Amino acid sequence: MKKPYDTDSPFIQELQSGTTLNVNGSPMPTAIWNIIISRRDISNYVRLGMKPHRHWRVTDFKNYFGIKGTGQNLLDRFLVLYADVMGDDE
Repeated sequence: MKKPYDTDSPFIQELQSGTTLNVNGSPMPTAIWNIIISRRDISNYVRLGMKPHRHWRVTDFKNYFGIKGTGQNLLDRFLVLYADVMGDDE
């Protein structure tokens, strides 16, 4: 089954690279931090029309995660990627 996202995107490459950043004194993979924050950002953008900051572009989001679409389709495809990476806890 074909994934609704590009498996060779910059996000996947960063996830595999293992780069980390310091979050509350503990290392966290940069890609995981980005997907957590991006879930909030894209949800607010699609549901409320609210951009996280004035320089945020949905095109940059799409390119980084390797996702295509608009509106609810974009959010749905992102949530598939999120579930694949983070698990189906929610």
